[in-house]
Amino acid sequence: MIAVLKNTATREQIASLISWFEDKGLKVNESKGEYCTVLGLIGDTSTVDIDMLQGLDIIEKVTRVSETFKKANRKFHPEDTVVDVSGVKIGGGNFAVIAGPCSVESEEQIMSAAKAVKAAGATILRGGAFKPRTSP
Repeated sequence: MIAVLKNTATREQIASLISWFEDKGLKVNESKGEYCTVLGLIGDTSTVDIDMLQGLDIIEKVTRVSETFKKANRKFHPEDTVVDVSGVKIGGGNFAVIAGPCSVESEEQIMSAAKAVKAAGATILRGGAFKPRTSP
């Protein structure tokens, strides 16, 4: 990640920002130019809120230079993730159909839904704990 600071940023503000980044476990490379200062951030910047940074008075702009979502991004994790749910595999070329009611309202309702889901070819039953529009 690169943070370009405004030329009005004071040395105290820059030091405070660098300290904040370092507290987050990031290494900071400072490059002081004639018209602005650029901070290069090295490390896992996924915890840094770009919108929050851009809201700071001393920030001109912030740019990500590496890929986000490192745990799911194919650049960092090229092999398929396969999740096994009681013998039903999801991912890695396996196809699974998951179906069920918005919320479980009674044993009779979920059992009826389970039979219909299985008859329709689904392999996993789902059921919400409560309807989001109502109080749990």
